[in-house]
Amino acid sequence: MNATELATKMLEWETTQRVADALRAEIEAAVYALGKTQTVGNVRATFSAGRKTYDYRGAWMVFANGAEPGADFEKITYDYRAACAANDLEARFTQSEPSVSVKMLA
Repeated sequence: MNATELATKMLEWETTQRVADALRAEIEAAVYALGKTQTVGNVRATFSAGRKTYDYRGAWMVFANGAEPGADFEKITYDYRAACAANDLEARFTQSEPSVSVKMLA
């Protein structure tokens, strides 16, 4: 392959990659709107609703600070999730943004 042929191939690759990137963006937007993973042929667009991060420690601290003086917290260690569950406390959470990823399966 000479320099001219190589340059032509590289420009062809650039054009093809830009078309593929635009198509990927369209697929991601459609799957994001559907809110559900889609698989067609060997292509899968995976929808992720976002990861939740719970603040069990914060919920426990609010509860513990409002508890009666002398309350027995000796059996509670640093397992704030278990402490919240045992006392029917609901922890606040944050959730990351939903996302979509597109990939070839085979």
